[in-house]
Amino acid sequence: MTEQKRITRSGCPVNCIVEFFGDKWSLLIVRELMGKHVRTFSQLMSMKERISTGTLATRICKLQALGIIDRQSSPDDKRSADYSLTQKGKDLEPMMVEMVLWAADHEMPELPKNVIDNLRQTRMFDPRYDCD
Repeated sequence: MTEQKRITRSGCPVNCIVEFFGDKWSLLIVRELMGKHVRTFSQLMSMKERISTGTLATRICKLQALGIIDRQSSPDDKRSADYSLTQKGKDLEPMMVEMVLWAADHEMPELPKNVIDNLRQTRMFDPRYDCD
């Protein structure tokens, strides 16, 4: 799918981010594709935040149109698809790490110290990272 040219309400970069990711689900979908071995629609449906089928389908289409995720027909079953982050989506990793660190510092001090310390040191989203 080709990337859409976005028309934003202003030239402000913060506004651009809000328009891309200001809904309730988009960053959670990116999180699932970034930090875990999630690749299929059914795997995305299993995220603990309990997204509805229709909402997930809508958000996947939006993220594809924005060039954040890519859809490939599954080599095993042509009726299903595998989703992955594009380079544009992967480039969100530093922002995602900083948001997790902000949450740990200000809103969720109960997050596991070893996980947070590792994020502070590496500034990389650990594939084993889990919010549970």
